[in-house]
Amino acid sequence: MESSNTIYGRTNNPYDSRRGVGGSSGGEGAIIAAAGSVIGIGSDIGGSIRIPSVFNGVFGLKPTQNMVPCDRYIPEQMTEGGLRRELAVTGPLCRYAEDLPLMLKALAPEAYKDMKVNFNATNLLTH
Repeated sequence: MESSNTIYGRTNNPYDSRRGVGGSSGGEGAIIAAAGSVIGIGSDIGGSIRIPSVFNGVFGLKPTQNMVPCDRYIPEQMTEGGLRRELAVTGPLCRYAEDLPLMLKALAPEAYKDMKVNFNATNLLTH
């Protein structure tokens, strides 16, 4: 899986230019892996946060649907009837797992900021 655009062409994996970066949020994953950005935001319907995270060696989280608002980020007219928009979520990508809770707290609306979520499991992850 690769990521490309008409202006800059194919996005290269920062660790091996022969490898892809993993789909639509692949550029975000690549720039984070290359230490060009500390954090990033991606959208995910079928793996667009998760796959670039794996391909680039960073951490990504696909949150529960509607936890992070998609307004002004994912267009309402994505497909007829908005079916794909209903499946899409917005979530964080970070270089370090311990940054995910902070990003999620910043992205989540007021209703979710007081939620008690145990992120201690991230302490078990090593990069």
